[in-house]
Amino acid sequence: MNNSLTPLEKMSPEVETLHRELVEVQERLNVAEETLQAIRAGEVDAVVVSTPRGERVFTLQGADYVYQCLVEQMGEGAATVSSEGLILYCNKRLSELLNCPLKNLIGSQLETFIAPKYKKAFLLLLQQVQSETNLTRELSLIAATGNKEVPVKLSLKQLQIDEILVNSIIVTDITESKIKEAGKLSQILNSALAVIKNFRLLTDGTLEIDSWTGGTQQIFGYSLEAVQADSALFIGNILPEDRDKTIASLIENIQAGRSGIIEYRFLHGDRTIRWLASNYVAEWDKEQDCWVGIEIITDITQRKEREQKIAEQAALIDIASDAIFVKDLDDRILFWNKGAERLYGWAEAEVIGQKTQTLFNQPCTLTEAIQITTDQGSWLGEIEQLTKTGKNIIVESRKTLIENKFYQSRCILVVNSDISEKKQLEKQFYHAQRLESLGTLASGIAHDFNNILTPILGASQLLPLKITNMNEPTERLLKLLSGSAKRGADLVKQILLFSRTSDGESAILQLGYLLLEVIGIAQHTFPKSITISTKIPARELWTISGDATQLHQVFMNLMINARDAMSSGGTLSISAENRQLDEDNALLNLEAKVGCYVAVTVADTGIGIPPELLNRIFDPFFTTKEVGKGTGLGLSTVMGIVKNHGGFIKVYSELGKGTEFQVLFPAIEGEVSLTTVEQAMPRGKGELILIVDDEASIRETTQTFIENYNYRTILASDGLEALALYREHQQEISVVLMDMMMPNLDGVSAMRALQEINPGVKIIATSGLLANRKLALDANVKTFLLKPYTIAQLLQMLTEILPREENKANRIPPRTTQESSSLPRVELSRDALAMMPPEWLQQMYDAACYCDGDLVLQLIEQIPTSQVAIAKALKDLTLSFKTDIIMELTDLSKLGVTKDP
Repeated sequence: MNNSLTPLEKMSPEVETLHRELVEVQERLNVAEETLQAIRAGEVDAVVVSTPRGERVFTLQGADYVYQCLVEQMGEGAATVSSEGLILYCNKRLSELLNCPLKNLIGSQLETFIAPKYKKAFLLLLQQVQSETNLTRELSLIAATGNKEVPVKLSLKQLQIDEILVNSIIVTDITESKIKEAGKLSQILNSALAVIKNFRLLTDGTLEIDSWTGGTQQIFGYSLEAVQADSALFIGNILPEDRDKTIASLIENIQAGRSGIIEYRFLHGDRTIRWLASNYVAEWDKEQDCWVGIEIITDITQRKEREQKIAEQAALIDIASDAIFVKDLDDRILFWNKGAERLYGWAEAEVIGQKTQTLFNQPCTLTEAIQITTDQGSWLGEIEQLTKTGKNIIVESRKTLIENKFYQSRCILVVNSDISEKKQLEKQFYHAQRLESLGTLASGIAHDFNNILTPILGASQLLPLKITNMNEPTERLLKLLSGSAKRGADLVKQILLFSRTSDGESAILQLGYLLLEVIGIAQHTFPKSITISTKIPARELWTISGDATQLHQVFMNLMINARDAMSSGGTLSISAENRQLDEDNALLNLEAKVGCYVAVTVADTGIGIPPELLNRIFDPFFTTKEVGKGTGLGLSTVMGIVKNHGGFIKVYSELGKGTEFQVLFPAIEGEVSLTTVEQAMPRGKGELILIVDDEASIRETTQTFIENYNYRTILASDGLEALALYREHQQEISVVLMDMMMPNLDGVSAMRALQEINPGVKIIATSGLLANRKLALDANVKTFLLKPYTIAQLLQMLTEILPREENKANRIPPRTTQESSSLPRVELSRDALAMMPPEWLQQMYDAACYCDGDLVLQLIEQIPTSQVAIAKALKDLTLSFKTDIIMELTDLSKLGVTKDP
């Protein structure tokens, strides 16, 4: 039946197939035509893409409509890009990000919208993308207008549409997150004590700074804005001597692939120099073809200061005066510093490996200190050691047990401080304390002596005036009494001087002239076997403030001691010089101070002083002389006088070679004053004197001799009785003579009570202790009389305190006999004594210089009877112990008289 088909019928299926294909082609042509019309009208996006079969038009017309709508509604930018970077499609959001119309974007290269520094990275990303993989990268796009840089994150995935490989790209705007991150980071960095610098190092060595963040104000002293505006501000403030080295080191290390830290000095905004440290790291960036790095800059000024302090402390090991060394437990020295070299004299090479006990000649008992150190970890004590030169020293040794980490063994660190001078000063201090204690005791003894000697001295002066026509034995007894009283008074003065409670009358003195006077006496009285050598530049010496009589006694005592030390003869040397003491010299003596001094040296070639006795020679009552030849108060008195004058004494002695005393007095500026000559003792006009003293002998003696000079008296034994008598006789009493130390009511309380009764009461305070003068001054009593006092001193004091109108009429000698009452008033002067023979004047001068009152009185008796008034005046001076005035009056050099050869 099939064979019955016609040929046309047989071709019908093929025709139908062809018809269908033709219809499809026609439909495609219609679509193509519509597409071309839509493309021409701008209704659809399309791109001509080259393929192996030729150029083809790529359009979304055939894409899924739902997908297209979804892409258009996305908040991110979306694009389809060829493998060469050609934009095949993009959505409206990407157009907004790039600020470019869609028609201009499609068909253009996406690379043109990539920030320059990210272009290489973007092209490399296109090459790396593969199917079924997602790649992301943060970079910046450049808007088509305004050149605005937009930070974005790209997400890429490769797709194949028909025969075309394309890349699907999602573009996310991260501007807001970047701003937030930058804000947080900026806030953190700005408050941090560090500065972060992002930089690039180009292949030609150019260093470009991309950004600054952090605490530039704290680190640099400039605001972040100022540094960002001028990056050269940072480099320009690196100190010139550090700048080139810092930059060269940074570049060299980065090019070599090394990170590191560079330290340099920087001129801060406050114009102080700071130390900064740059900690940098960098790596090669293929995309940018340069090194990209980050640098963190911190201020290390405090660390540098600490390092400097540590370095200084480390240097102290060698510059310290302490000897510092390390030894093992076998006593062998392992380390020896420069201080040890200076202290002991051995160099490091000489002692390493030596044992300290052998080196310092220390006893084996010192092993106990080592044992304590090893058991307890430390030891402290004083040790006597020998230096290389054989010198004995005392060190304060501190031993500490330490672990040696290198040898895994224990060692002992030893720090020895030389305390030899300290120990010497301690001895001086303890000696001074002992003298002070003895001085307190001596002061109390002196007070009692003064109370005993006051009536004796008064009686010894009154008896010659009361007794007439004395026979020779009586006269000798009175002279013995007078001499003993004066020697007792001198002894009390020495005790008071030793105890530092006695002051003399200070004046500006030239020591040179005083020394020449003392030397003159020595030359006339010392044995001829003693040669006296002097070097006294009198006119060149500085002046001092002091009491001439006391200083005379100082040098006389020193010369007499030197004479006694040279019983077989020798040389006595006396010299004086000006000396300036610095701090080092002043530290060697407790009493010394920095400043100008006049130094007097008294040296002999005698037997010397044994070392064991040298520290005791200034002790009171200590003497090496035979019984009856020394009181032991000579040098103690010298010490007391010198200290009262603000000076100090240094002693050097060697057995068999002699002794040298150096006495130093502080110098002052001023002119030498001359002692005035006293007038004769004044008389009273019947004034009533209230005498208050708990010692009956003092009351009675004082009453007797002031009544002899035309005063009336009334007596009281203590303060209470004195107050009762004063209330009764207030209108009659002119002066109150008040003892300071009494039972029941003491003198100070009594004086204050008297002042309450009568604020204008005139009081003379008396005491055997000079320290009580201050108590009198505190009680507003300015007139003070030290016991034992003489008739002349008391009368003179009464004259001064009573009204002046009365004083002027009564300055005449006391009337003792009918003969003496007719004596004329005499003014003692050098002219009045010039008529005496030079030999007599010289003898009088020497006797007064030696304070030999007996000899002075004998010489006075040689004065012609026609000059009895002069003799009487000289006798008054002698009895009142004014021998310095007699010396002044009888000095041949001042009288212009020369002694016959």
